[in-house]
Amino acid sequence: MKILGISELDNDAGACALIDGKVAAAANEERFSRIKQHAGFPFQAVEWICKHTGIEPKDFDAIAIAKPEAEEEIRLVRKPVLEYGWNQERRSSFLDKKLTQAAFRFYRFPKHKSSVLDLNAELETWLRQSDIDRSKIYRVDHHRAHALSAQVASGFDACLAVTCDGQGAGVTGTVWKGEGIRLHPIQKIYLPHSMGNFYAAATKALGFIPNRHEGKVTGLAAYAEPAEEDLATLRRIAWAEGGAYYAPCVYGAYPKIKRFLDNAGRERFAATFQKVLEETVVDWVRFHVEQTGLSRVVLSGGVFANVKLNQRIEEIEGVEEVFVFPGMADGGLGHGAAVGWDWDCGENETVPGLDHVYWGPEPTGEECARSIRDSGLEATQPEDLVGETARLLAEGKVVAVCRGALEFGPRALGHRSILYQPTDPSVNDWLNVQLRRTEFMPFAPVTRMENASRCYPKLSSKSTARFMTITTDCSQEMAKKCPAVTHVDGTARPQLIDRETDPFYYDVLKRYEEATGNPSLINTSFNLHEEPIVATPSEAIQAAKQASLNYLILADTLIRIVD
Repeated sequence: MKILGISELDNDAGACALIDGKVAAAANEERFSRIKQHAGFPFQAVEWICKHTGIEPKDFDAIAIAKPEAEEEIRLVRKPVLEYGWNQERRSSFLDKKLTQAAFRFYRFPKHKSSVLDLNAELETWLRQSDIDRSKIYRVDHHRAHALSAQVASGFDACLAVTCDGQGAGVTGTVWKGEGIRLHPIQKIYLPHSMGNFYAAATKALGFIPNRHEGKVTGLAAYAEPAEEDLATLRRIAWAEGGAYYAPCVYGAYPKIKRFLDNAGRERFAATFQKVLEETVVDWVRFHVEQTGLSRVVLSGGVFANVKLNQRIEEIEGVEEVFVFPGMADGGLGHGAAVGWDWDCGENETVPGLDHVYWGPEPTGEECARSIRDSGLEATQPEDLVGETARLLAEGKVVAVCRGALEFGPRALGHRSILYQPTDPSVNDWLNVQLRRTEFMPFAPVTRMENASRCYPKLSSKSTARFMTITTDCSQEMAKKCPAVTHVDGTARPQLIDRETDPFYYDVLKRYEEATGNPSLINTSFNLHEEPIVATPSEAIQAAKQASLNYLILADTLIRIVD
């Protein structure tokens, strides 16, 4: 069976082709449009998927969409807010409640309606232009699509599936019991309660872009400890109780949040938000772990882009392993929608697990040759490209990589990465300047799977660490040898690799370790600030030149950018 899955369209739109139960291609629109977290129908991503698979849109057996019909979506978002028992809620002030109600009625509702109608018009345009038989359209619930992605990618036969985000169709969090290819619903949490909105308020107050720069808040949080009075302030805005979480008045409390920032300073402010997020979500998840007795937890939804939170969930007593879907935010919903049709209507009966997400476009030899020729740069094809790359890294050169199929999701995992030695802590300053970035977290390490216990002795969730979706405590050896990838709190966000998944990437790291004794390399995404990760050879060359990187590996070619 051939299924085309379409994501939610309002944030990082994307698509996924599932053929006979396996991913044949998947990509996000931002990699083609070059608009960060592209909102709208993924026209170019779908066009590439169809070209790559050789299947016309109308020839797919089903078009699975992680989005309700427009009028239904508008109703689902408004209903829980309008019906919420505002008068019964006692923790928030009268003013916070009234301001929140006004924010929904006069700002959030009109903005959401306008967005839904515009996005639905784009979807309808594509359906009409592609001559899609309407009987093939299959709608998959937003949060169920999140949960399905995590469950199928984990490979777990039994698990607790948890989703959490800003909102999707009026729902902000769900809990499910996963058994084989079945998900049994346990709980839904509706607006106005939203941990995604709670953390986005901190992002906005700090001057960052909500739903994009939350990672900056997470990194900043490690530089301070929250005071008890700070925690008391935020615990009146978000809290867990009775197996659920509550955050009814985030919008109305925003003036208080801004005053708190002015009084506490940026670091303490971020630390307090991170702590309350962790407390609230961990208490919620812990309750359901204890109630179900399930020891494996799978996570999806934008809140679980918070790698520190994921570590805290792994540390819950009784949890043996955590898995986070690599495309955890809305950009991954096309995958979940396709899986939803496959499990509901198809014949697939397996939970296959996930080894990689190299599902996007791959540079051709012709593209590489043309881009090199147009750039006028010096290029060679070393007989031992692995050895030459390891040597350059050992000599302290910055090497960018654009080879193989583009990664799906927000993380660069070796195919569109920038590599550097992990021994120089100052790299977080000068390389970020070259990349036009403002970050508070160190660069992430890539480590061979064989060295996982040696470098990260407390990490039990090695499968999800393949995709850089969790932090973990570093060993003393790791912290000493690789200070550039160890945060001030002693943690790192590793990518674990094995040779079967990516022989070139693995062998470069192995040869580098043989030359230097260091078990890891820096792996940061190959993009400039506020730009999507590079996709094509020409984009890779342009970005490498703008950032003044030393070398670029383009497929099997080594290009010297600057000495």
